[in-house]
Amino acid sequence: MNQSQPTPARAEDPSSRSHRLLLAWLLVSVLVLIPTRPSAAQSPPSTYNAISDRNVRLYPSLPALGSAGYQFTDPTFGSKMLRVSDANTRPDRFGRQWRSPSSSETAAWNTDSTKFYVVGEGGEQLPYNFNPATMTASRMGDPNNGSRGLVLAFSGEPSFSFVNPDLIYGTSGSQIVSYRFSTAIQTALHDEQTCLPGVVTHSGRGISLTRDDQRFLDYIGGGSQDSDVYVYVYDRTLGCRWLNTQTGRIGGQWGPTGAFTGDNGYSIHNVRISKNGKWARITGGGPAGVYFWNIESLNVVSCSVSAAPYCGGHLVTGFDTVINQRQLGDGMEFAIRPMANVNSATALISPLVTPAQYVNDTHPSWNNVQSDEKQPVCMETFRTDNLVQRAWDGEIICIETDGLGLLVWRFAHHRSQIVSFWDQPRANVSQDGRFILFTSNWEQTVGSGRQDAFIVRLAPANITQPAVPSSLTVH
Repeated sequence: MNQSQPTPARAEDPSSRSHRLLLAWLLVSVLVLIPTRPSAAQSPPSTYNAISDRNVRLYPSLPALGSAGYQFTDPTFGSKMLRVSDANTRPDRFGRQWRSPSSSETAAWNTDSTKFYVVGEGGEQLPYNFNPATMTASRMGDPNNGSRGLVLAFSGEPSFSFVNPDLIYGTSGSQIVSYRFSTAIQTALHDEQTCLPGVVTHSGRGISLTRDDQRFLDYIGGGSQDSDVYVYVYDRTLGCRWLNTQTGRIGGQWGPTGAFTGDNGYSIHNVRISKNGKWARITGGGPAGVYFWNIESLNVVSCSVSAAPYCGGHLVTGFDTVINQRQLGDGMEFAIRPMANVNSATALISPLVTPAQYVNDTHPSWNNVQSDEKQPVCMETFRTDNLVQRAWDGEIICIETDGLGLLVWRFAHHRSQIVSFWDQPRANVSQDGRFILFTSNWEQTVGSGRQDAFIVRLAPANITQPAVPSSLTVH
């Protein structure tokens, strides 16, 4: 059988070949210049199809735990849960405590809930890969090394990028740095001593950033927490800008400089930047207790924690608004207010539960907030007496912020008995609003003086939660 013969190749016109080579070179150049697009993340829900009644739901029998990686269902609210860590999570530090970040405002999750980190009692950070579909978590890095994986050592608690799921930002001494997980490369973005030569920094502080990763905020100038005096803002394009709470002055490479309005002569406890980069919320030892700096100006607005407008309690910033546990009429009374007009506040929970009590505390987390600021704010609630007497006691909850229904969604009991600060659950919501990372000592059963990290899945919109056994409800 005759086989077909290949068609003879035609001689190529030299000018045509040069043209094709030029086009190929241009195409490669364009592809190199285009940054890798981050994977798409789901839009955070503005509502949950979860239990939102106000029935008192007492603790059922304590669920028995398996080791790290153990999955189970909250027996009261039906939410799926995961134990992240145990005493052997880091074998070279056997028995070490593992927790969610000390500040619930820290972005401990990446953009699409495929990465998160926990904090060790030594201050180190352990990053995890996470499968949001199966709720399985695994340590990053070499599982055969002594630590059984990657151990990060930023100077303070880092925050994941709000743009790229592969990036996390933190501090290393006086430097603001980024770390890319896919390449294991740390890059220095800015040295704070270039703007404030010789400025003192310390470990344990937390960095915050804007939704577009354009501006970063740090607080420095002291040797330990509560001794810092500089609110330090770094803009990738404009450079540095700072406010000194002791001297009452503002300086830096952009914006107006000079004396600012309002109180001075105090030190800083904590500072966070709003998601649009316009505001810095300062918590410190000044007469008011809380201050809002309009970063592009010399204006600093005070907000008293002990008198109207009552900016006390833990706070969390969005884009232009701030939420705080102001406790008017009850310990679980929250308000949302514009940072430009802190006296104008709207209650988030109405009516309040009765009888009134003031033994509740929380750590609000709003990493899921978008520019419309209609996403629920999430938190844990705990009591200093560890009792369950009212709705929301000892629970992981999210509160509606869009002003439509004033709902409180209930997801799980955290089962942490509060003995020390580190026993506080410090709920940390994911950027896509689907999960919460929290701390628990599981009623002091995970080891003497130990805590572990847990994850609870928040009921996705339009998904019905399992029915709650009536025997667990006290009316």
